[in-house]
Amino acid sequence: MRALRRNDAGISLDRACAEPALAPGWAILRPTRVGVGIADLAAARADSPFRGVLGQEFVAIVERVEPGEGLTPDQAKKWKGKRVVGSPRVPCGVCDLCARGLSAHCRDARVMGEKNLDGCFADAFTLPVANLVEVPRNVDDDAAVLANALADALHTAAQLRIEGKPYITVLGDGRVGLLCAQVMAKLNASVRVVGLHEHKLALCEKWGVKHRLLRDVGRRADQDIIVECTGSRDGLADALRMVRPRGKVLLKSRWNTPRDACEPIDLSGIVEGEIEVIGSKGGSVAEAAQRLAQGDIDGASLITRRMKLDDGIDALRAAAAPEQIKVVMDI
Repeated sequence: MRALRRNDAGISLDRACAEPALAPGWAILRPTRVGVGIADLAAARADSPFRGVLGQEFVAIVERVEPGEGLTPDQAKKWKGKRVVGSPRVPCGVCDLCARGLSAHCRDARVMGEKNLDGCFADAFTLPVANLVEVPRNVDDDAAVLANALADALHTAAQLRIEGKPYITVLGDGRVGLLCAQVMAKLNASVRVVGLHEHKLALCEKWGVKHRLLRDVGRRADQDIIVECTGSRDGLADALRMVRPRGKVLLKSRWNTPRDACEPIDLSGIVEGEIEVIGSKGGSVAEAAQRLAQGDIDGASLITRRMKLDDGIDALRAAAAPEQIKVVMDI
């Protein structure tokens, strides 16, 4: 089978990759559409320690399920042929954090296309059935492939306590920022998106969400909540200048580059302004699938380029380009 792999020599499309082995409680999945995300770009970088098949975001058909690990043969059969999305993170189930109900922060988790587990940029891959969510019939593949990103956005909204119609700025006009904007526009809040790209911000007009270019926005420390989706140290610095004293900054994205991760940033404003900084990671894919079924989230407009798995290396390059929002590949 074909698989887009990261190995010691770099990225390559392996056309003779072995079919994945099936473990008890796991499923063999045949992807129909996959999305290229920030985690994939990070895993593809030259300094990445990951070795294996890339890919975390997928819509797939269940080919076969192996009973076991609490899954009966009858339950396994019911999954065959279902169209699914799923969480890429497989917790160990035995560490102290898993025992405390914090499996999303498992110390020894495997992560598709990122840590000790092959991803979905292939003709077939495996995941535990516990990670899978059936896609509602009225949700097409274009929307479903964004389920993980929408789960992130819904989780962020759930972390907020909305009182007195606060001013919320979503900082960043990538797919996570634009999904956060759609979700938060449904809250009792005044929401705007601030970004760098006019063509991306123009999508906000379809959704009735206010938007501004970063260069046109002041840093007057007048926003109640900043949702920082740029994944850059400059974005965090801007967020700390925009938020009011005793306001909140939610950090959505990991650092994009080694410079962002390593160079120091002045955090004295957090102390001076008594700013609450909250990390925000992951979310329920099941909740995202149900929200997509409601039809009030526009995911298809975020797809800016369609490619094939055979062009996977070019798809990674395309996804890194600033003009793209979401690149997807058909398998």
